[in-house]
Amino acid sequence: MEFHRFARWFRDSSPYIREHRDKVFVILMPSESLRHEILRDIVRDLALLHVLGIKQVLILESTLDNRANHISTIKDLFARGLPSSRYRNQAIPVVEETFDLSAPVHGDANTNHSIAQHRKQVDHIAQTLDQGSIGLIAPTTDSSNRAINYGETINYIATAVALGIEADKLIILHEPASLVNNADVVNSDLSTDAFQALLEQEALEESTYLRMNALLRACQQGINRGHIVSYETEGALLAELFTADGSGTQISTDDYLTIRRAMDTDTDAILDLMKADIDQDRLVPRSREMLSRDSTTIFLAEHDRVPVGCVALYSLEQGMQEIGTLLAAPKHRDRNIGSRLLSQAETEARKRGASHVYVFTKHAVDWFKRHDYLPSNLGALPSANRDAYDDERQSTLLIKEIE
Repeated sequence: MEFHRFARWFRDSSPYIREHRDKVFVILMPSESLRHEILRDIVRDLALLHVLGIKQVLILESTLDNRANHISTIKDLFARGLPSSRYRNQAIPVVEETFDLSAPVHGDANTNHSIAQHRKQVDHIAQTLDQGSIGLIAPTTDSSNRAINYGETINYIATAVALGIEADKLIILHEPASLVNNADVVNSDLSTDAFQALLEQEALEESTYLRMNALLRACQQGINRGHIVSYETEGALLAELFTADGSGTQISTDDYLTIRRAMDTDTDAILDLMKADIDQDRLVPRSREMLSRDSTTIFLAEHDRVPVGCVALYSLEQGMQEIGTLLAAPKHRDRNIGSRLLSQAETEARKRGASHVYVFTKHAVDWFKRHDYLPSNLGALPSANRDAYDDERQSTLLIKEIE
């Protein structure tokens, strides 16, 4: 066993383990995910979440003919605990709940009785969770008096339950985990506005649209985060919840990418970020001392408080500032981080009264051109910086006017 890899994984996941403890997740499981060979792996991971202190309500999308069998299978799997661990054969309690679509969801018969009934169901689910059990809801078409189809019923219930118990997350198991029509794009973080635009642009199957629209409504109405997670990829749910990169699509009302001025305590994280680009000769090595100079300002991009990119701004004379060490972690390079970091550095240079910024690059000339940087010659630089130019790297100088 490669203990160093395990140790790094454990260190990186520990903040998420702590953050998710005592949180409430509602998980929508479509009928395709209830096939036994897949369900076994899913339940194993859900059991692990339970052991880690995460409260769960499972919403099953099961037809009336298969409902009893699916419920029985799920309960049997949870009764096994966590196989291959000290928790094997330690049954995890699962309580079947009922949830009837009521007026507060649709607003078409808003009587005191229907509101009270809705509240009673929600309170019972919350009590089940507080007592250490997993809630299980497997609606039938009879559970709604509305003239809507079965798919709508399930998805309305998923949204209503999540909002009613004030869940921290609504998770939809879906294949694939990205709605973008590109097999190479999996990891993504979308605002509710971007997610809504995506639903309007993509030609989705009706069942997929109903599920995603339910997720959108939940996030718009108060659920902190929604997730789309693969049910076919083993371990995808754990990767989505306990790694910075995730495995699926996250939807939220906020942008969880932040850019801030780096502090001395961030130096190790910045050096770690630089390593991959240095190894690929995309970046000139920078010493710890250089990153800590008074003339160096570094901005750090963080996704959910995990460093994913940086840029340095070096103060010079003659109204110029140098931009360097601009990079994004490999798994985050499709999230426009570089452009946002570059804009932050240019804004800071402008505040300092600089009229121009410049950059040396070997591999990103076209990228900087798209951001209005123009190739130039060394004579345009202050003399001290001309003398420091490394001829062997054969980098291209690009300059941008920012006044």
